[in-house]
Amino acid sequence: MAITITIANEKGGVGKTTTSVNLAAGLAIHLAEQPGINGRVLLVDMDPQGHALLATAYGQHDVAAHQSLAALLTETPPPSVQRMLKQAEYHPNLHVIPSNRSAMVEAARVLPTLMANETRLAHVLRTVQNQFAFIIIDTPPNTGDLLINALVAADHVLIPVEPSYLGVSGLRELQNTIEQVRIHFNPELQILGYLPTLCEEQRLEVREILEQLEKRYPRLMLNPIHKASDLAYAHSAHMDVFTYKPSRQRNAGQLASSSRATQEYAQLVEMVLQRTLR
Repeated sequence: MAITITIANEKGGVGKTTTSVNLAAGLAIHLAEQPGINGRVLLVDMDPQGHALLATAYGQHDVAAHQSLAALLTETPPPSVQRMLKQAEYHPNLHVIPSNRSAMVEAARVLPTLMANETRLAHVLRTVQNQFAFIIIDTPPNTGDLLINALVAADHVLIPVEPSYLGVSGLRELQNTIEQVRIHFNPELQILGYLPTLCEEQRLEVREILEQLEKRYPRLMLNPIHKASDLAYAHSAHMDVFTYKPSRQRNAGQLASSSRATQEYAQLVEMVLQRTLR
């Protein structure tokens, strides 16, 4: 059965999509080189903007509404998710579900009117869970039924957080949302960790906030992801950072190159494997 990880923060611009793309790609690369392991990874983009799909399956990310994720969320009964799965461009064991921006916007509008509106994604993913080792879910930057569906479907939630006073201000609201999901739908949902992103540690404000977060979440703070041009350039090129800046010689399980961004996301992949497969 797949381990499902939702990447969530109700604030935009904190690196959710960058983390979703590079975690999914890093897991796919790592697992593909481990013999005897079901190494397939599925990336689900619940954000109507579809930016995670742009970086992983450019050219086949946008499809007709009835063939997209929106149909899986709104139609009763839903169509076959198996027929929708597409192989990502750079990693043969990474798969995606195509989307349709306008249809996802409409899905967010109509979901509250549908029966079992909070559990629709969970029901859809249950039909393919035994085909993947990991399912990674990117989420929109707001509270709503798309985010709730992503949390209800998850085993773990990973929380990217920009170390700024504005960036941490919304964490309590997200924690409240997670707690409500636990109470009403998914009591097993666990916070995998808080991931500082877009870090510029030379700034005093950033260092102070990182210290505060470490005190508040001592066992859940993860190694930071620093602000890096490689991450922006990789996304602009419709790639994950491991494809954009690969190592010169890749040994089994090796992810990182000389790029700091690949090293830091490689560390995140290792952490996820250690915490979820133990």
